[in-house]
Amino acid sequence: MDWDDSDDDLVRPFEYRDQEEQAEAWCNHPAQVQNKQLLAENLRLKKLLRENGISWDPRLTLDPNDRTRGTWSSPSPPSKRMRTRSSTGPGRLAHEGRRLPTLPMEIQLFILEYAMTSRFPIIDPLCTLSKDNITAEERRRGTQLAIGFLATCRAHFVEGTRFLWRNNTFIFTSHIALRNFANLSLKHRMAIKQITLRIIARYYDDEERKHFAPFPSPGYAYDSPITLKVIKRTREKNLARKGFRSYTWDQVVDFLDALRPPFDPNHPKGQPRPRLLPNLERLRMDFVNFPDEFLTPPRGTALHDLAAHDLGCTLNEIQLTGLPECHWGQEMGSHLCGMVKDDGVRLDSDPVFVYCRNQLRPLAGRKRWDSLWYPRVIRAWKFLADEHARTKDKPASPQRPRGHRDGHAGSYRMPPAPAEEGHPVSQWKRRRTIWKRVPMSQESGERIWNEFDRLTGLPIDNDNYDSDEDEYDISEFICPGCGIMHGPPGDH
Repeated sequence: MDWDDSDDDLVRPFEYRDQEEQAEAWCNHPAQVQNKQLLAENLRLKKLLRENGISWDPRLTLDPNDRTRGTWSSPSPPSKRMRTRSSTGPGRLAHEGRRLPTLPMEIQLFILEYAMTSRFPIIDPLCTLSKDNITAEERRRGTQLAIGFLATCRAHFVEGTRFLWRNNTFIFTSHIALRNFANLSLKHRMAIKQITLRIIARYYDDEERKHFAPFPSPGYAYDSPITLKVIKRTREKNLARKGFRSYTWDQVVDFLDALRPPFDPNHPKGQPRPRLLPNLERLRMDFVNFPDEFLTPPRGTALHDLAAHDLGCTLNEIQLTGLPECHWGQEMGSHLCGMVKDDGVRLDSDPVFVYCRNQLRPLAGRKRWDSLWYPRVIRAWKFLADEHARTKDKPASPQRPRGHRDGHAGSYRMPPAPAEEGHPVSQWKRRRTIWKRVPMSQESGERIWNEFDRLTGLPIDNDNYDSDEDEYDISEFICPGCGIMHGPPGDH
Protein backbone atom coordinates (compact mmCIF):
# COMPACT_ATOMS: atom_id res chain seq x y z
CA MET A 1 0.00 0.00 0.00
CA ASP A 2 1.40 3.42 -0.98
CA TRP A 3 0.83 6.39 1.23
CA ASP A 4 -1.42 8.97 -0.40
CA ASP A 5 -2.05 12.20 1.47
CA SER A 6 -5.07 12.96 -0.71
CA ASP A 7 -6.91 9.75 0.19
CA ASP A 8 -10.56 10.43 0.94
CA ASP A 9 -10.59 7.74 3.62
CA LEU A 10 -7.80 9.44 5.55
CA VAL A 11 -8.83 10.35 9.09
CA ARG A 12 -6.55 12.72 10.96
CA PRO A 13 -6.54 12.65 14.76
CA PHE A 14 -7.26 15.62 16.95
CA GLU A 15 -5.08 16.29 19.98
CA TYR A 16 -6.82 15.30 23.21
CA ARG A 17 -5.76 13.83 26.54
CA ASP A 18 -7.47 10.55 27.34
CA GLN A 19 -9.63 10.90 30.46
CA GLU A 20 -9.62 7.18 31.22
CA GLU A 21 -5.83 7.02 31.35
CA GLN A 22 -5.71 10.10 33.55
CA ALA A 23 -8.16 8.54 36.01
CA GLU A 24 -6.19 5.28 36.01
CA ALA A 25 -2.94 7.13 36.64
CA TRP A 26 -4.45 8.94 39.62
CA CYS A 27 -5.80 5.68 41.04
CA ASN A 28 -2.45 3.91 40.59
CA HIS A 29 -0.38 6.76 41.99
CA PRO A 30 2.25 5.34 44.38
CA ALA A 31 0.87 7.31 47.34
CA GLN A 32 -2.65 6.06 46.66
CA VAL A 33 -1.48 2.46 46.27
CA GLN A 34 0.66 2.63 49.40
CA ASN A 35 -2.19 4.08 51.47
CA LYS A 36 -4.54 1.34 50.30
CA GLN A 37 -1.98 -1.36 51.13
CA LEU A 38 -1.29 0.04 54.59
CA LEU A 39 -4.98 0.40 55.33
CA ALA A 40 -5.69 -3.18 54.26
CA GLU A 41 -2.73 -4.44 56.30
CA ASN A 42 -3.86 -2.58 59.43
CA LEU A 43 -7.38 -3.93 59.14
CA ARG A 44 -6.07 -7.45 58.60
CA LEU A 45 -3.79 -7.27 61.66
CA LYS A 46 -6.48 -5.77 63.88
CA LYS A 47 -8.90 -8.50 62.84
CA LEU A 48 -6.30 -11.17 63.61
CA LEU A 49 -5.60 -9.69 67.04
CA ARG A 50 -9.30 -9.29 67.82
CA GLU A 51 -10.05 -12.90 66.89
CA ASN A 52 -7.38 -14.11 69.35
CA GLY A 53 -8.34 -11.78 72.20
CA ILE A 54 -5.17 -9.71 71.91
CA SER A 55 -5.20 -5.93 72.05
CA TRP A 56 -3.19 -3.75 69.68
CA ASP A 57 -2.78 -1.26 72.55
CA PRO A 58 -0.88 -2.48 75.66
CA ARG A 59 -3.17 -0.38 77.92
CA LEU A 60 -6.35 -2.03 76.66
CA THR A 61 -7.43 -5.45 77.99
CA LEU A 62 -10.06 -7.14 75.89
CA ASP A 63 -12.82 -9.26 77.38
CA PRO A 64 -12.65 -12.70 75.72
CA ASN A 65 -16.46 -12.92 75.88
CA ASP A 66 -16.98 -9.49 74.32
CA ARG A 67 -14.41 -8.75 71.64
CA THR A 68 -15.86 -5.36 70.77
CA ARG A 69 -15.20 -3.73 74.15
CA GLY A 70 -12.37 -3.63 76.69
CA THR A 71 -11.07 -2.04 79.89
CA TRP A 72 -7.99 0.18 80.36
CA SER A 73 -5.20 -1.16 82.55
CA SER A 74 -1.72 -0.07 83.57
CA PRO A 75 1.11 -0.70 81.13
CA SER A 76 2.56 -4.16 81.26
CA PRO A 77 6.19 -4.59 82.35
CA PRO A 78 8.74 -4.45 79.58
CA SER A 79 9.46 -7.77 77.96
CA LYS A 80 12.88 -9.30 77.70
CA ARG A 81 15.12 -8.01 74.95
CA MET A 82 14.85 -10.04 71.80
CA ARG A 83 17.90 -11.82 70.55
CA THR A 84 18.77 -10.48 67.12
CA ARG A 85 21.06 -11.70 64.38
CA SER A 86 23.71 -9.19 65.41
CA SER A 87 24.07 -10.89 68.78
CA THR A 88 24.92 -14.17 67.09
CA GLY A 89 26.95 -12.78 64.18
CA PRO A 90 30.60 -11.73 63.71
CA GLY A 91 30.45 -9.43 66.75
CA ARG A 92 29.98 -12.40 69.05
CA LEU A 93 32.88 -14.18 67.40
CA ALA A 94 35.06 -11.13 68.03
CA HIS A 95 34.28 -11.29 71.77
CA GLU A 96 35.36 -14.92 71.72
CA GLY A 97 38.71 -14.05 70.14
CA ARG A 98 37.78 -15.25 66.64
CA ARG A 99 37.27 -13.09 63.53
CA LEU A 100 35.93 -13.83 60.06
CA PRO A 101 38.16 -12.84 57.11
CA THR A 102 37.10 -9.54 55.48
CA LEU A 103 38.18 -7.55 52.43
CA PRO A 104 39.58 -4.05 52.79
CA MET A 105 36.94 -1.36 52.60
CA GLU A 106 38.43 0.05 49.37
CA ILE A 107 38.02 -3.32 47.64
CA GLN A 108 34.46 -3.64 48.94
CA LEU A 109 33.59 -0.23 47.50
CA PHE A 110 35.08 -1.17 44.11
CA ILE A 111 32.95 -4.32 44.06
CA LEU A 112 29.89 -2.41 45.21
CA GLU A 113 30.33 0.23 42.51
CA TYR A 114 30.66 -2.46 39.84
CA ALA A 115 27.55 -4.25 41.12
CA MET A 116 25.51 -1.01 41.10
CA THR A 117 26.50 0.05 37.55
CA SER A 118 24.43 -1.24 34.65
CA ARG A 119 25.78 -1.79 31.14
CA PHE A 120 22.55 -0.42 29.68
CA PRO A 121 20.31 2.51 30.63
CA ILE A 122 17.76 1.83 33.36
CA ILE A 123 14.21 2.22 32.03
CA ASP A 124 11.49 3.76 34.23
CA PRO A 125 13.18 3.49 37.64
CA LEU A 126 10.94 3.43 40.73
CA CYS A 127 7.97 2.55 38.52
CA THR A 128 6.29 -0.48 36.98
CA LEU A 129 7.66 -1.03 33.47
CA SER A 130 5.19 -1.38 30.59
CA LYS A 131 6.16 -4.00 28.00
CA ASP A 132 4.65 -1.87 25.22
CA ASN A 133 7.31 0.80 25.79
CA ILE A 134 10.38 -1.40 25.38
CA THR A 135 11.80 -3.48 22.56
CA ALA A 136 12.16 -7.26 22.50
CA GLU A 137 15.90 -6.96 23.07
CA GLU A 138 15.37 -4.79 26.15
CA ARG A 139 12.94 -7.37 27.56
CA ARG A 140 15.54 -10.13 27.17
CA ARG A 141 18.28 -8.27 29.02
CA GLY A 142 17.02 -9.15 32.45
CA THR A 143 18.41 -7.68 35.66
CA GLN A 144 21.64 -5.74 35.23
CA LEU A 145 22.17 -4.80 38.89
CA ALA A 146 22.97 -6.81 42.03
CA ILE A 147 20.37 -4.87 43.97
CA GLY A 148 20.49 -7.33 46.89
CA PHE A 149 23.91 -5.93 47.73
CA LEU A 150 22.17 -2.94 49.34
CA ALA A 151 20.54 -5.15 51.98
CA THR A 152 23.77 -6.49 53.47
CA CYS A 153 24.50 -3.60 55.84
CA ARG A 154 23.84 0.10 56.34
CA ALA A 155 27.21 1.20 54.94
CA HIS A 156 26.65 -0.76 51.72
CA PHE A 157 23.14 0.67 51.46
CA VAL A 158 24.33 4.29 51.76
CA GLU A 159 27.28 3.98 49.40
CA GLY A 160 25.50 1.64 46.98
CA THR A 161 22.53 3.98 46.64
CA ARG A 162 24.89 6.81 45.77
CA PHE A 163 26.62 4.66 43.12
CA LEU A 164 23.25 3.56 41.71
CA TRP A 165 21.99 7.06 40.92
CA ARG A 166 25.34 8.61 40.03
CA ASN A 167 26.83 5.99 37.68
CA ASN A 168 23.80 5.02 35.58
CA THR A 169 21.76 6.65 32.84
CA PHE A 170 17.98 6.57 32.80
CA ILE A 171 15.19 6.37 30.23
CA PHE A 172 11.65 7.48 31.00
CA THR A 173 8.83 6.23 28.79
CA SER A 174 5.95 8.03 30.52
CA HIS A 175 5.54 11.30 32.35
CA ILE A 176 4.09 9.35 35.29
CA ALA A 177 7.39 7.51 35.76
CA LEU A 178 9.19 10.84 35.61
CA ARG A 179 6.88 12.38 38.22
CA ASN A 180 7.41 9.40 40.53
CA PHE A 181 11.12 10.18 40.40
CA ALA A 182 10.36 13.03 42.81
CA ASN A 183 10.15 10.38 45.58
CA LEU A 184 13.92 10.06 45.32
CA SER A 185 16.00 12.17 47.68
CA LEU A 186 17.19 15.50 46.29
CA LYS A 187 20.85 14.70 46.99
CA HIS A 188 20.62 11.72 44.60
CA ARG A 189 18.65 13.63 41.96
CA MET A 190 21.32 16.33 41.95
CA ALA A 191 23.89 13.79 40.72
CA ILE A 192 21.99 13.05 37.48
CA LYS A 193 23.39 14.95 34.48
CA GLN A 194 21.68 13.22 31.55
CA ILE A 195 18.35 11.47 30.86
CA THR A 196 16.38 10.24 27.86
CA LEU A 197 12.64 10.78 27.31
CA ARG A 198 11.07 8.15 25.07
CA ILE A 199 7.84 9.80 23.93
CA ILE A 200 5.62 7.24 22.20
CA ALA A 201 2.58 8.69 20.46
CA ARG A 202 -0.72 7.20 21.62
CA TYR A 203 -3.89 7.03 19.53
CA TYR A 204 -7.49 6.37 20.62
CA ASP A 205 -10.74 5.73 18.79
CA ASP A 206 -14.29 4.75 19.74
CA GLU A 207 -14.97 3.10 16.35
CA GLU A 208 -13.74 -0.20 14.93
CA ARG A 209 -11.51 0.87 12.04
CA LYS A 210 -7.89 0.77 10.97
CA HIS A 211 -5.74 3.86 10.78
CA PHE A 212 -2.67 4.24 8.59
CA ALA A 213 0.06 6.85 8.77
CA PRO A 214 3.27 7.54 6.84
CA PHE A 215 6.32 5.79 8.15
CA PRO A 216 7.88 8.12 10.76
CA SER A 217 11.23 8.29 8.99
CA PRO A 218 12.14 10.51 6.02
CA GLY A 219 13.61 7.61 4.07
CA TYR A 220 10.37 5.56 4.15
CA ALA A 221 7.70 8.23 4.68
CA TYR A 222 5.80 7.92 1.41
CA ASP A 223 6.29 4.33 0.28
CA SER A 224 5.85 2.28 3.46
CA PRO A 225 2.86 3.30 5.62
CA ILE A 226 2.33 1.73 9.01
CA THR A 227 -0.80 0.58 10.77
CA LEU A 228 -1.15 2.57 13.95
CA LYS A 229 -1.88 0.88 17.24
CA VAL A 230 -5.20 2.38 18.33
CA ILE A 231 -6.54 1.97 21.87
CA LYS A 232 -10.23 1.17 21.81
CA ARG A 233 -12.52 3.39 23.83
CA THR A 234 -16.24 3.09 24.59
CA ARG A 235 -18.45 5.54 22.76
CA GLU A 236 -20.39 7.55 25.32
CA LYS A 237 -23.73 9.26 24.82
CA ASN A 238 -22.74 12.75 25.86
CA LEU A 239 -21.29 15.92 24.35
CA ALA A 240 -17.65 14.90 24.81
CA ARG A 241 -15.51 14.96 21.66
CA LYS A 242 -15.50 11.59 19.98
CA GLY A 243 -13.64 9.90 17.18
CA PHE A 244 -10.00 9.40 16.33
CA ARG A 245 -7.72 11.32 18.68
CA SER A 246 -4.02 11.44 19.54
CA TYR A 247 -1.87 12.11 22.56
CA THR A 248 1.34 13.54 21.12
CA TRP A 249 2.11 17.23 21.67
CA ASP A 250 0.22 17.26 24.96
CA GLN A 251 2.37 14.33 26.03
CA VAL A 252 5.47 16.43 25.39
CA VAL A 253 3.94 19.14 27.58
CA ASP A 254 3.28 16.60 30.35
CA PHE A 255 6.89 15.37 30.22
CA LEU A 256 8.24 18.90 30.55
CA ASP A 257 5.76 19.69 33.30
CA ALA A 258 7.14 16.72 35.27
CA LEU A 259 10.60 18.34 35.17
CA ARG A 260 9.36 21.39 37.06
CA PRO A 261 10.14 21.74 40.79
CA PRO A 262 8.21 19.11 42.79
CA PHE A 263 6.65 19.95 46.13
CA ASP A 264 8.77 19.23 49.20
CA PRO A 265 7.10 19.89 52.59
CA ASN A 266 10.53 20.10 54.25
CA HIS A 267 11.88 22.76 51.91
CA PRO A 268 12.67 26.07 53.66
CA LYS A 269 10.15 28.81 53.02
CA GLY A 270 11.29 31.87 51.15
CA GLN A 271 13.78 29.94 48.98
CA PRO A 272 13.16 28.81 45.38
CA ARG A 273 12.35 25.12 45.05
CA PRO A 274 14.85 23.13 42.94
CA ARG A 275 13.74 21.47 39.74
CA LEU A 276 13.21 17.72 39.57
CA LEU A 277 16.77 17.32 38.21
CA PRO A 278 18.58 20.50 39.26
CA ASN A 279 21.91 19.69 37.53
CA LEU A 280 20.55 18.24 34.30
CA GLU A 281 22.88 19.22 31.44
CA ARG A 282 21.95 16.96 28.53
CA LEU A 283 18.46 15.89 27.50
CA ARG A 284 17.56 13.46 24.75
CA MET A 285 14.01 13.19 23.43
CA ASP A 286 13.12 10.21 21.21
CA PHE A 287 9.85 10.85 19.38
CA VAL A 288 8.17 7.59 18.34
CA ASN A 289 5.38 7.46 15.71
CA PHE A 290 5.23 11.21 15.08
CA PRO A 291 4.58 11.16 11.29
CA ASP A 292 5.05 14.16 9.02
CA GLU A 293 1.97 16.09 7.86
CA PHE A 294 -0.33 13.86 9.89
CA LEU A 295 -0.83 15.31 13.37
CA THR A 296 -3.00 18.28 14.15
CA PRO A 297 -1.29 21.45 15.39
CA PRO A 298 -0.68 21.80 19.12
CA ARG A 299 -3.03 23.88 21.23
CA GLY A 300 -2.20 26.96 23.24
CA THR A 301 1.15 28.18 24.51
CA ALA A 302 1.80 25.56 27.20
CA LEU A 303 4.87 24.10 25.47
CA HIS A 304 6.43 27.53 24.95
CA ASP A 305 5.70 28.56 28.54
CA LEU A 306 7.41 25.45 29.92
CA ALA A 307 10.39 25.24 27.56
CA ALA A 308 11.22 28.93 27.25
CA HIS A 309 10.30 30.14 30.74
CA ASP A 310 9.94 27.52 33.50
CA LEU A 311 12.79 25.39 32.11
CA GLY A 312 14.42 28.05 29.96
CA CYS A 313 18.20 28.13 29.50
CA THR A 314 18.94 25.15 31.75
CA LEU A 315 20.57 22.66 29.33
CA ASN A 316 23.92 22.57 27.57
CA GLU A 317 22.71 20.15 24.91
CA ILE A 318 19.42 18.78 23.60
CA GLN A 319 19.11 15.78 21.27
CA LEU A 320 15.94 15.33 19.21
CA THR A 321 15.25 12.16 17.24
CA GLY A 322 12.14 11.47 15.19
CA LEU A 323 10.81 15.02 15.32
CA PRO A 324 8.52 15.61 12.29
CA GLU A 325 9.99 17.76 9.53
CA CYS A 326 6.68 19.47 8.82
CA HIS A 327 5.80 23.00 9.91
CA TRP A 328 4.47 21.95 13.31
CA GLY A 329 7.47 19.76 13.98
CA GLN A 330 9.85 22.61 13.21
CA GLU A 331 7.86 24.93 15.46
CA MET A 332 7.98 22.43 18.32
CA GLY A 333 11.72 22.02 17.86
CA SER A 334 12.13 25.77 17.99
CA HIS A 335 10.19 25.94 21.26
CA LEU A 336 12.22 23.08 22.76
CA CYS A 337 15.42 24.99 22.01
CA GLY A 338 14.28 27.47 24.64
CA MET A 339 15.58 25.00 27.24
CA VAL A 340 19.11 25.28 25.84
CA LYS A 341 21.50 27.92 27.11
CA ASP A 342 23.14 30.45 24.83
CA ASP A 343 26.00 28.74 22.94
CA GLY A 344 24.36 25.36 23.66
CA VAL A 345 23.96 22.63 21.05
CA ARG A 346 20.88 21.18 19.38
CA LEU A 347 21.25 17.80 17.63
CA ASP A 348 18.68 16.36 15.21
CA SER A 349 18.53 12.88 13.74
CA ASP A 350 16.24 10.21 12.33
CA PRO A 351 13.88 8.35 14.69
CA VAL A 352 15.32 5.51 16.73
CA PHE A 353 12.14 3.41 17.04
CA VAL A 354 8.85 2.77 15.31
CA TYR A 355 5.81 1.14 16.89
CA CYS A 356 4.25 -1.25 14.39
CA ARG A 357 2.79 -4.75 14.47
CA ASN A 358 2.05 -4.38 18.20
CA GLN A 359 5.68 -3.99 19.16
CA LEU A 360 8.29 -1.29 19.56
CA ARG A 361 10.96 -1.95 16.94
CA PRO A 362 14.38 -0.31 16.52
CA LEU A 363 15.25 1.26 13.17
CA ALA A 364 19.01 0.79 13.46
CA GLY A 365 20.46 -1.13 10.55
CA ARG A 366 17.78 -0.29 7.98
CA LYS A 367 19.07 0.64 4.55
CA ARG A 368 17.71 4.19 4.42
CA TRP A 369 18.04 4.96 8.12
CA ASP A 370 20.33 7.93 8.76
CA SER A 371 22.14 7.69 12.08
CA LEU A 372 24.13 10.91 11.73
CA TRP A 373 23.54 13.86 14.01
CA TYR A 374 22.93 17.29 12.48
CA PRO A 375 24.16 19.85 15.02
CA ARG A 376 23.43 23.54 15.45
CA VAL A 377 24.57 26.01 18.10
CA ILE A 378 21.72 27.89 19.77
CA ARG A 379 21.81 31.69 20.05
CA ALA A 380 25.54 31.93 19.30
CA TRP A 381 24.82 35.33 17.69
CA LYS A 382 24.22 36.91 21.11
CA PHE A 383 27.97 37.01 21.65
CA LEU A 384 28.24 39.24 18.58
CA ALA A 385 25.29 41.33 19.77
CA ASP A 386 27.00 41.96 23.11
CA GLU A 387 30.23 42.97 21.35
CA HIS A 388 28.34 45.42 19.15
CA ALA A 389 26.50 46.85 22.17
CA ARG A 390 29.78 47.44 24.00
CA THR A 391 31.27 49.28 21.02
CA LYS A 392 28.21 51.56 20.90
CA ASP A 393 28.13 52.06 24.69
CA LYS A 394 24.67 50.49 24.90
CA PRO A 395 23.38 47.91 27.37
CA ALA A 396 23.69 44.35 26.12
CA SER A 397 19.98 43.59 26.70
CA PRO A 398 17.98 46.84 26.57
CA GLN A 399 14.32 47.04 27.51
CA ARG A 400 12.37 45.87 24.49
CA PRO A 401 9.01 47.35 23.62
CA ARG A 402 5.93 45.23 24.12
CA GLY A 403 5.04 43.20 21.09
CA HIS A 404 8.57 43.05 19.64
CA ARG A 405 9.24 39.79 17.91
CA ASP A 406 12.49 39.03 19.75
CA GLY A 407 12.34 38.01 23.40
CA HIS A 408 10.23 39.36 26.23
CA ALA A 409 10.36 42.76 27.82
CA GLY A 410 12.62 42.88 30.85
CA SER A 411 13.66 39.22 30.59
CA TYR A 412 16.50 38.01 32.82
CA ARG A 413 19.73 37.13 31.01
CA MET A 414 20.88 33.62 31.86
CA PRO A 415 24.56 32.58 31.71
CA PRO A 416 25.68 30.83 28.50
CA ALA A 417 26.86 27.26 28.18
CA PRO A 418 30.46 26.82 29.38
CA ALA A 419 33.17 27.04 26.72
CA GLU A 420 34.93 23.79 25.85
CA GLU A 421 38.70 23.80 26.15
CA GLY A 422 41.33 22.09 24.03
CA HIS A 423 39.78 22.72 20.61
CA PRO A 424 41.88 23.05 17.41
CA VAL A 425 43.03 26.40 16.02
CA SER A 426 40.61 27.98 13.57
CA GLN A 427 41.77 29.01 10.09
CA TRP A 428 39.22 31.83 9.93
CA LYS A 429 40.73 35.23 10.72
CA ARG A 430 37.80 37.67 10.85
CA ARG A 431 34.87 35.27 10.88
CA ARG A 432 33.66 34.63 14.41
CA THR A 433 33.30 30.93 15.20
CA ILE A 434 32.78 28.63 18.17
CA TRP A 435 34.02 25.08 18.74
CA LYS A 436 31.90 22.26 20.16
CA ARG A 437 32.42 18.55 20.72
CA VAL A 438 29.45 16.74 19.20
CA PRO A 439 28.70 13.01 18.76
CA MET A 440 29.25 11.54 15.32
CA SER A 441 26.20 9.27 15.14
CA GLN A 442 23.56 7.56 17.24
CA GLU A 443 25.43 4.27 17.05
CA SER A 444 28.68 5.73 18.37
CA GLY A 445 29.31 7.66 21.55
CA GLU A 446 32.52 9.16 20.19
CA ARG A 447 32.60 12.95 20.05
CA ILE A 448 34.59 15.06 17.60
CA TRP A 449 35.38 18.75 17.34
CA ASN A 450 33.09 20.80 15.08
CA GLU A 451 33.41 24.47 14.24
CA PHE A 452 30.25 26.59 13.99
CA ASP A 453 29.56 30.04 12.61
CA ARG A 454 28.39 32.33 15.40
CA LEU A 455 26.00 34.22 13.15
CA THR A 456 24.03 31.27 11.76
CA GLY A 457 24.87 28.59 14.34
CA LEU A 458 25.53 26.08 11.56
CA PRO A 459 28.71 23.99 11.20
CA ILE A 460 31.38 25.14 8.77
CA ASP A 461 34.13 23.15 7.13
CA ASN A 462 37.46 24.20 8.54
CA ASP A 463 39.35 22.52 5.69
CA ASN A 464 37.74 24.46 2.82
CA TYR A 465 38.94 27.95 3.69
CA ASP A 466 37.64 30.75 1.46
CA SER A 467 38.92 34.28 1.96
CA ASP A 468 35.74 35.75 0.42
CA GLU A 469 33.68 34.26 3.26
CA ASP A 470 36.11 35.26 5.97
CA GLU A 471 34.54 38.62 6.78
CA TYR A 472 31.12 40.15 7.24
CA ASP A 473 29.85 43.41 8.60
CA ILE A 474 27.88 43.00 11.84
CA SER A 475 26.14 46.31 11.27
CA GLU A 476 24.15 44.73 8.43
CA PHE A 477 22.29 42.62 11.00
CA ILE A 478 21.40 45.47 13.36
CA CYS A 479 17.70 46.25 13.58
CA PRO A 480 17.12 49.86 12.41
CA GLY A 481 14.10 50.17 14.69
CA CYS A 482 15.68 49.45 18.09
CA GLY A 483 19.40 49.46 17.29
CA ILE A 484 20.13 45.96 18.60
CA MET A 485 20.98 42.71 16.85
CA HIS A 486 18.41 39.94 16.44
CA GLY A 487 18.93 36.30 15.74
CA PRO A 488 17.73 34.32 12.73
CA PRO A 489 14.01 33.38 12.60
CA GLY A 490 13.15 30.43 14.80
CA ASP A 491 16.17 30.87 17.09
CA HIS A 492 14.43 31.51 20.44
